[in-house]
Amino acid sequence: MYKQNCTLSNIQNDGNLVSKKSWLSKATLLTLLVTGITACATEPKQPDVVVVPTPQATVTVTATPQVTTTVVVTPTPQPTTIVQTQPITDVLVITNANKQTLVNRPVQFTNVNVQSVVGDRTFWVGSSNAQRVFVVLAPNLDAGSAENKIVVKAGQTLDLAGVLKLVPSVKQAQQQWKGLTATEAQGLKNQVIYLEASQIRFKPSI
Repeated sequence: MYKQNCTLSNIQNDGNLVSKKSWLSKATLLTLLVTGITACATEPKQPDVVVVPTPQATVTVTATPQVTTTVVVTPTPQPTTIVQTQPITDVLVITNANKQTLVNRPVQFTNVNVQSVVGDRTFWVGSSNAQRVFVVLAPNLDAGSAENKIVVKAGQTLDLAGVLKLVPSVKQAQQQWKGLTATEAQGLKNQVIYLEASQIRFKPSI
Protein backbone atom coordinates (compact mmCIF):
# COMPACT_ATOMS: atom_id res chain seq x y z
CA MET A 1 0.00 0.00 0.00
CA TYR A 2 2.71 2.26 0.83
CA LYS A 3 4.40 1.44 -2.39
CA GLN A 4 1.30 2.18 -4.37
CA ASN A 5 0.94 5.50 -2.66
CA CYS A 6 4.52 6.22 -3.27
CA THR A 7 4.13 5.28 -6.88
CA LEU A 8 1.07 7.41 -7.24
CA SER A 9 2.84 10.26 -5.56
CA ASN A 10 5.75 9.86 -7.86
CA ILE A 11 3.45 9.83 -10.83
CA GLN A 12 1.82 12.99 -9.63
CA ASN A 13 5.18 14.54 -9.07
CA ASP A 14 6.35 13.48 -12.49
CA GLY A 15 3.19 14.93 -13.97
CA ASN A 16 3.78 18.17 -12.20
CA LEU A 17 7.34 18.13 -13.44
CA VAL A 18 6.19 17.51 -16.95
CA SER A 19 3.63 20.28 -16.59
CA LYS A 20 6.29 22.59 -15.28
CA LYS A 21 8.64 21.71 -18.10
CA SER A 22 5.88 22.22 -20.60
CA TRP A 23 5.04 25.57 -19.08
CA LEU A 24 8.66 26.53 -19.06
CA SER A 25 8.98 25.58 -22.71
CA LYS A 26 5.98 27.69 -23.62
CA ALA A 27 7.31 30.56 -21.58
CA THR A 28 10.67 30.22 -23.25
CA LEU A 29 9.11 30.20 -26.67
CA LEU A 30 6.97 33.21 -25.81
CA THR A 31 10.00 35.07 -24.53
CA LEU A 32 11.94 34.29 -27.66
CA LEU A 33 9.00 35.32 -29.80
CA VAL A 34 8.60 38.64 -27.99
CA THR A 35 12.31 39.24 -28.11
CA GLY A 36 12.37 38.58 -31.85
CA ILE A 37 9.41 40.84 -32.47
CA THR A 38 11.00 43.56 -30.36
CA ALA A 39 14.29 43.21 -32.17
CA CYS A 40 12.52 43.41 -35.49
CA ALA A 41 10.53 46.41 -34.36
CA THR A 42 13.47 48.35 -32.97
CA GLU A 43 15.93 47.55 -35.70
CA PRO A 44 15.38 50.09 -38.54
CA LYS A 45 14.58 48.55 -41.84
CA GLN A 46 17.39 49.13 -44.22
CA PRO A 47 16.23 50.33 -47.64
CA ASP A 48 16.62 47.91 -50.42
CA VAL A 49 17.86 50.67 -52.81
CA VAL A 50 20.40 53.20 -51.66
CA VAL A 51 20.25 56.39 -53.77
CA VAL A 52 23.55 58.18 -53.85
CA PRO A 53 23.15 61.79 -55.13
CA THR A 54 25.11 62.38 -58.27
CA PRO A 55 27.53 65.30 -57.77
CA GLN A 56 26.69 68.19 -60.02
CA ALA A 57 29.36 69.14 -62.48
CA THR A 58 30.88 72.53 -61.67
CA VAL A 59 31.03 74.74 -64.74
CA THR A 60 33.53 77.60 -64.48
CA VAL A 61 32.68 80.53 -66.78
CA THR A 62 35.52 82.91 -67.43
CA ALA A 63 34.36 86.28 -68.72
CA THR A 64 36.48 87.42 -71.60
CA PRO A 65 37.07 91.19 -71.37
CA GLN A 66 35.71 93.15 -74.31
CA VAL A 67 38.31 94.73 -76.47
CA THR A 68 37.89 98.50 -76.32
CA THR A 69 38.48 100.14 -79.63
CA THR A 70 39.56 103.75 -79.39
CA VAL A 71 38.57 105.76 -82.40
CA VAL A 72 40.58 108.92 -82.86
CA VAL A 73 38.89 111.39 -85.14
CA THR A 74 41.29 113.84 -86.63
CA PRO A 75 39.50 116.87 -87.96
CA THR A 76 40.26 117.63 -91.52
CA PRO A 77 42.09 120.93 -91.60
CA GLN A 78 40.06 123.56 -93.33
CA PRO A 79 41.87 125.35 -96.08
CA THR A 80 42.74 128.85 -95.05
CA THR A 81 41.67 131.33 -97.62
CA ILE A 82 43.66 134.51 -97.55
CA VAL A 83 41.87 137.26 -99.30
CA GLN A 84 44.35 139.64 -100.80
CA THR A 85 42.75 143.05 -100.46
CA GLN A 86 43.81 145.21 -103.31
CA PRO A 87 44.73 148.74 -102.25
CA ILE A 88 42.50 151.61 -103.26
CA THR A 89 44.24 153.70 -105.90
CA ASP A 90 41.63 156.37 -106.69
CA VAL A 91 40.25 159.13 -104.48
CA LEU A 92 36.85 158.78 -106.20
CA VAL A 93 36.49 155.23 -104.84
CA ILE A 94 36.65 156.62 -101.32
CA THR A 95 34.41 159.64 -101.82
CA ASN A 96 31.68 157.71 -103.65
CA ALA A 97 31.56 154.56 -101.45
CA ASN A 98 29.99 153.72 -98.12
CA LYS A 99 32.93 154.89 -96.06
CA GLN A 100 32.19 152.59 -93.10
CA THR A 101 32.96 149.58 -95.30
CA LEU A 102 36.39 150.96 -96.18
CA VAL A 103 37.83 151.04 -92.65
CA ASN A 104 41.26 149.33 -92.53
CA ARG A 105 41.46 149.13 -96.30
CA PRO A 106 44.94 149.81 -97.74
CA VAL A 107 45.48 152.80 -100.01
CA GLN A 108 48.09 153.37 -102.71
CA PHE A 109 47.80 156.80 -104.35
CA THR A 110 50.02 157.82 -107.24
CA ASN A 111 50.37 161.42 -108.44
CA VAL A 112 47.73 162.80 -106.10
CA ASN A 113 47.46 166.60 -105.67
CA VAL A 114 47.64 168.41 -102.32
CA GLN A 115 44.69 170.77 -102.08
CA SER A 116 45.40 172.42 -98.72
CA VAL A 117 47.51 172.02 -95.60
CA VAL A 118 45.69 172.14 -92.23
CA GLY A 119 48.44 171.45 -89.68
CA ASP A 120 52.03 170.32 -89.38
CA ARG A 121 51.06 166.77 -90.27
CA THR A 122 47.54 167.02 -91.73
CA PHE A 123 46.37 168.01 -95.24
CA TRP A 124 43.79 167.35 -97.96
CA VAL A 125 44.42 165.58 -101.27
CA GLY A 126 42.12 165.24 -104.27
CA SER A 127 40.80 166.99 -107.36
CA SER A 128 38.19 169.25 -105.70
CA ASN A 129 36.47 170.06 -102.43
CA ALA A 130 33.80 167.47 -103.27
CA GLN A 131 36.32 164.75 -104.11
CA ARG A 132 39.05 164.77 -101.54
CA VAL A 133 40.49 162.73 -98.65
CA PHE A 134 41.88 163.93 -95.34
CA VAL A 135 45.47 162.71 -94.77
CA VAL A 136 47.40 162.45 -91.51
CA LEU A 137 51.07 161.54 -91.50
CA ALA A 138 51.84 158.51 -89.33
CA PRO A 139 54.06 159.14 -86.24
CA ASN A 140 57.07 157.59 -87.97
CA LEU A 141 56.91 160.36 -90.61
CA ASP A 142 56.60 163.13 -88.08
CA ALA A 143 59.43 162.37 -85.67
CA GLY A 144 63.21 162.83 -85.55
CA SER A 145 64.93 163.85 -88.76
CA ALA A 146 61.81 163.02 -90.84
CA GLU A 147 59.93 165.91 -89.27
CA ASN A 148 62.31 168.47 -90.85
CA LYS A 149 62.56 166.69 -94.18
CA ILE A 150 58.84 166.18 -94.79
CA VAL A 151 57.22 169.50 -95.43
CA VAL A 152 53.89 169.26 -97.29
CA LYS A 153 52.66 172.31 -99.23
CA ALA A 154 49.55 173.00 -101.25
CA GLY A 155 49.93 172.27 -104.98
CA GLN A 156 52.47 169.50 -104.54
CA THR A 157 52.12 166.11 -106.24
CA LEU A 158 52.61 163.09 -104.00
CA ASP A 159 52.66 159.30 -103.91
CA LEU A 160 50.99 158.10 -100.70
CA ALA A 161 50.50 154.71 -99.09
CA GLY A 162 48.67 153.91 -95.89
CA VAL A 163 45.47 152.63 -94.26
CA LEU A 164 41.99 154.15 -93.94
CA LYS A 165 40.82 154.73 -90.35
CA LEU A 166 37.76 156.13 -88.59
CA VAL A 167 37.80 159.83 -87.77
CA PRO A 168 37.94 160.39 -83.97
CA SER A 169 35.72 162.79 -82.05
CA VAL A 170 36.15 166.54 -82.50
CA LYS A 171 37.92 166.87 -79.15
CA GLN A 172 40.27 163.95 -79.84
CA ALA A 173 41.03 165.24 -83.33
CA GLN A 174 42.11 168.62 -81.99
CA GLN A 175 44.26 166.97 -79.30
CA GLN A 176 45.94 164.53 -81.68
CA TRP A 177 46.42 166.83 -84.67
CA LYS A 178 47.94 170.20 -83.88
CA GLY A 179 46.77 173.18 -85.89
CA LEU A 180 43.28 171.77 -86.51
CA THR A 181 40.55 174.30 -85.66
CA ALA A 182 37.21 173.37 -84.10
CA THR A 183 35.44 174.12 -87.38
CA GLU A 184 37.81 171.93 -89.35
CA ALA A 185 37.53 169.14 -86.76
CA GLN A 186 33.74 169.31 -86.94
CA GLY A 187 33.88 169.14 -90.74
CA LEU A 188 35.90 165.93 -90.53
CA LYS A 189 32.94 164.12 -88.94
CA ASN A 190 31.22 164.16 -92.31
CA GLN A 191 34.25 162.50 -93.87
CA VAL A 192 33.89 159.45 -91.52
CA ILE A 193 37.33 158.13 -92.48
CA TYR A 194 40.82 159.50 -93.10
CA LEU A 195 44.07 158.18 -94.56
CA GLU A 196 46.92 157.53 -92.15
CA ALA A 197 49.91 157.74 -94.49
CA SER A 198 52.89 155.60 -93.56
CA GLN A 199 54.75 156.33 -96.79
CA ILE A 200 55.09 159.58 -98.70
CA ARG A 201 57.02 160.51 -101.81
CA PHE A 202 57.31 163.96 -103.32
CA LYS A 203 57.05 164.11 -107.08
CA PRO A 204 59.04 166.72 -108.99
CA SER A 205 57.08 169.71 -110.25
CA ILE A 206 56.57 169.89 -114.01
